[in-house]
Amino acid sequence: MKQIVLMLFGICLISYAYSQVQMRGKEFYHYVFPDFTEGTVKKKSGEIVKTLLNYNTITEEMIFQQAGTFRAFDNAERIDTVYIQNKKFVPAGMIFYEVATCTPVALFIRHQTEIVSPGNNTGFGTTQTAAISNLNSLHRSGDAYQLKLPDDFKLTSRTEYLLKKNGNYNYINVKNFKQVETVFSEKAALIKDYVKTNKLSFNKSEDVIKLILYCN
Repeated sequence: MKQIVLMLFGICLISYAYSQVQMRGKEFYHYVFPDFTEGTVKKKSGEIVKTLLNYNTITEEMIFQQAGTFRAFDNAERIDTVYIQNKKFVPAGMIFYEVATCTPVALFIRHQTEIVSPGNNTGFGTTQTAAISNLNSLHRSGDAYQLKLPDDFKLTSRTEYLLKKNGNYNYINVKNFKQVETVFSEKAALIKDYVKTNKLSFNKSEDVIKLILYCN
C-alpha cells in the first residue's frame, strides 16, 4: 500500500512539473530565452552595461527588465554587441541578429514570431495586413512585452538564416541548402555530399550551423 501511495505521489509530481514546463514554455514562446538573465551590453562608445536581458521575437527588440517592467533599447544604433548566456547578438538596423558562427563567412540567425488572432484566420493563411494589425494591437496594449500573451493569439516561430563575408556589409539570405551551395560554389559537390551523409535538415538551427562551420 505504501509503495502504491509513493508511486501515485511520484506521478503527481511528474505531472505538476510537466504542466509547469508547459506553462513556462507558453509564457516565453516569444522570447529567445526561457527567462530574463543577466547579460552584457557593449556600446560602440566602449561603455559596458550589465542588466537582465532577453530578446523579444515578436517586436524584434532587445528587452531589459528593470524594477519589474520590461523596456526595449531605443538606441540600437549605439550598441556594438549584446551577450546573453552563451549567445551573441549584433544590431542590424533596429533589430538584432544572433551571431551563430565566428567564421570568415559568418552565419547570422534572425529570430521572429508571427502573431495570429483566430479572427484573422480565413483558411487561406494570414494576410500581412492582419499580422501588422495584430502586432500594432499588442504594441498599444503593452502585451507584446509581457511574458504571457492574451490567450486568443496564436504564435508561429520563424527562423531566418543570413550569411555575411568578411569585409562585406551586405547579408545574404539563404533559405535552403542549394543556396548555401551557391555561396560556397567551389565546394558545392562537397556540401551536397556532407548534407546527405549527415542527414542534415534546414529546419534545424544546429544542422545549419554545423554545415556553415564545415563550409568554412
